[in-house]
Amino acid sequence: MIKIGTIGTSNITKKFVKSAVNSESIKIVCCYSRNKQKAKDFILENNLNAKAVDSFNVLVDEVDALYIASPNGLHYEQAKYFLSQQKHVLLEKPLALNYEQACELASVAEVNKVILMEAFRTAHLPQFKKLFELCSDTQPFLANFSITQYSSRMPNVKKGIYDSVFDEYLGKGSTYDLLIYPVELSIALFGPVKEVKSMRLTLPNNSGLNDLVIIRHKNNVLVNITCSKASKGSNYNEILSDNGTIDFIDNSHLKEINFTSLNNSKKTNIYTQNEEVDFFDYELKLFIKMIENNDYNVRNYLLDISCEAVKVLNWVEKNSEKWGEY
Repeated sequence: MIKIGTIGTSNITKKFVKSAVNSESIKIVCCYSRNKQKAKDFILENNLNAKAVDSFNVLVDEVDALYIASPNGLHYEQAKYFLSQQKHVLLEKPLALNYEQACELASVAEVNKVILMEAFRTAHLPQFKKLFELCSDTQPFLANFSITQYSSRMPNVKKGIYDSVFDEYLGKGSTYDLLIYPVELSIALFGPVKEVKSMRLTLPNNSGLNDLVIIRHKNNVLVNITCSKASKGSNYNEILSDNGTIDFIDNSHLKEINFTSLNNSKKTNIYTQNEEVDFFDYELKLFIKMIENNDYNVRNYLLDISCEAVKVLNWVEKNSEKWGEY
């Protein structure tokens, strides 16, 4: 039985807990919050038999692994501490806000012979394999990805109030909180990146609000990405080749995948999500399997994708032309 602790008390942590309590391989034994009462309330709310803690020194002695869902800007320091203490870490996306720091986390995991895995749901869904195989068969050369999600925090943003997601140092807005989904999907499908062009709309504190990004992969596949936390679009996605067109809905969940042949214009449904899915279930099963089997090859493969994604986000932030403010 793997004893696991949680850091964070947000909705995403609640979803993790809901999935984790159904696993026979792990047990949540500790919940951390800087405010100990908040950790106690989280435990009661989620019917857990766990200890509330407000100290990492206490937490590290109680667990074999951590699920970290703190603000993005805290990921690096927290993950590094626990990895250095030879604890396995399931870390919410992104690994860090800096490419060098992301690579350092991968190195610390390797040195300490522990598992570090980014909780990037898309690549662990069963239908991702269908999409990956379809791309391999059709050899695409161009893709258009869209991810738009109106943030519940926008009313405060319009008043100049920026919480953790839109904080310049803790979250960095759309670029690191939302854009990472299509960027990481693009890398998982088409491999390493050699060139990035981008433009952004930023808030006065320089956090991203809207992003337009063009990626050229090393295999020369071009991917155009539209991202916004200030609006809600259709989130339509397509991948083009001279064999046909792949289209899918929602590039973070892959709820529907279709293929339209160029020869006869016939549209074939490859996958449709017909019922609610526990997305954490797939991530947890792989995380547990890697721990039990000391599967460092899979760990390193996934970390290469995660680190490459952070590098692209850094390029977007650094190279984009600031052409407006909200």
